[in-house]
Amino acid sequence: MARPRLLLAVQIVAVTAILACIVALAALHPARLDLTPERRFTLSPHTREVLARLTEDVRITVFYSSQAGALRREMADLLALYQEARPGVTVRFLDLDRSPGMAKRLGVGTYNTAVIEAGDRRERVELVNEETLSSALLAVAGTPPVTVYFLVGHGEHDPRDTDERSGASDAARALVSEGFRVRALEGAAQMPADAGLLVIAGATRDFRPAEIDALDGWLRQGGNALVLADPGAPAAVRRLVAGFGVELAGDVVVDERGRLFGTDGLSARVAHLNQGLLPGATDVRALLPEAQSVRLMETADARADYLAMTAEDAWADVDRRGLERGLPPFRLGRDRSGPLPIAALTRTGGTDGRLLVVGDADFITNLHLNVLGNRDLLLIGAGVLARPEPLLASRPAAAPGGTFSTLTLSAREARLVFASVVVAPSAVLAAIAAILARRRRFA
Repeated sequence: MARPRLLLAVQIVAVTAILACIVALAALHPARLDLTPERRFTLSPHTREVLARLTEDVRITVFYSSQAGALRREMADLLALYQEARPGVTVRFLDLDRSPGMAKRLGVGTYNTAVIEAGDRRERVELVNEETLSSALLAVAGTPPVTVYFLVGHGEHDPRDTDERSGASDAARALVSEGFRVRALEGAAQMPADAGLLVIAGATRDFRPAEIDALDGWLRQGGNALVLADPGAPAAVRRLVAGFGVELAGDVVVDERGRLFGTDGLSARVAHLNQGLLPGATDVRALLPEAQSVRLMETADARADYLAMTAEDAWADVDRRGLERGLPPFRLGRDRSGPLPIAALTRTGGTDGRLLVVGDADFITNLHLNVLGNRDLLLIGAGVLARPEPLLASRPAAAPGGTFSTLTLSAREARLVFASVVVAPSAVLAAIAAILARRRRFA
């Protein structure tokens, strides 16, 4: 009986030692697997890029309510991720009711408010989440604000409009969160002196000749503009961008795989970004509701490059039949096959002016902005135009709008899902059926 007991003791010691080694390795090399749909336990690449730009230690003070324990734990979990990613970030939690002196010094009068301090700069956040915290960190990092004007008066999407379908108020808030100041500009006959970026979002009525002349001159003198043009854009808009080497094709991009996201097949997926213009940028995978392709033209005083392309299986309906009669068939020899360029960036020759032309405007509306990477496309475009060092990483995920699916798969991922869900089970069932049939035959 002594020997079995000895073997049992040895086995217990061996298992205990193995478990101890596993725990030690896990402590030395921690890894987190985040399976939540909103990725709530993982910082976005954008936030990590913002943290990497911090040159000073940052202190975050959170004032909480003792009656909201669950919310305090959520904020603590989120801020722990920031501390883990950037050791120079320190966090302290103070009960607002028990710390009136500190709350008064920092100008806080409401529960669940955070104050971010770095050097002599201070920002206050009244809704603590990843987007607001990263925005405040960007501000205390010393990123200078840029004034963005949305041109209105020609049927454009208005940043002051909160309509859930056609308004652009969500786009304005997204730009503000990145350190931009957003204003509306009635008419373009004269550009404000503080304009760092002009956005023309889906004009439906023509411009006056004086406005086009003013815009052309402003761009050639170093101005920056983001032109979002739907199929059938006004002639004045087409002439303006053509003067800088970009032609609006006037077609409609057909992308049948867009049906995976709940669309009618006329929504174009942004599949590739120009890594030469945006080195290190992650794929945006935006979904443009009704897009036209763009083409580059030779000009003497501007340099244009494609910025974004569709997938290879998209194609251009040159007559825009799909807008009237539903999804049309591809016509060999007339329609253009993909991949198709749907955004182009132009830099003027003698100055530092930039013009970004995107063949769709509806993707920045309140209905579509938070679908897939649409918000990233807007913010990356604004950063490329108005800042010397734009933030190119994908932002924190936002709640999707409308009834669109949030599923997004690459071609390789789609093939893998098809093989594992359809091909493999079918092959196993077929093999079982063949074995059963063979047994019955020889029974």
